[in-house]
Amino acid sequence: MKIKLEELATALGKSDILPGYVDLAEGRVIMLRDDWQDDAALEHALRLEDDFNRYVPLINICDSDEYGVMQAFAERQPATVCRQLKNALAGQGASLRFLQQVKQLQLRQAWDDFWHAHLIDAARFFCEENEIEYEE
Repeated sequence: MKIKLEELATALGKSDILPGYVDLAEGRVIMLRDDWQDDAALEHALRLEDDFNRYVPLINICDSDEYGVMQAFAERQPATVCRQLKNALAGQGASLRFLQQVKQLQLRQAWDDFWHAHLIDAARFFCEENEIEYEE
């Protein structure tokens, strides 16, 4: 079964807060809930971990890629805007300051489009690295 890149990209966008898997048999993404309230839910999660021939765990791209993507977005802006965005990326709390600056500069849609394109590319790369068939 082929996985839809759009579905995988959406899941990768949440990979910093929810673990997920690609179900190779059904060609879909499974996101695990973060509240393991009962034994059945925990047992289900452990079953996913054990069946690595069917379920491929998603990588957390948000924590590893986000800063670099923000830098790349800044570098594609006019010089004064680039400077403002790069200043926002200095020090602790950079992500929050960057997003506030994006909003203030009225670049939210441009940022969302840029981030989404990155997620699609990451989904494609993930599929190719794991030999998963996909459709655009």
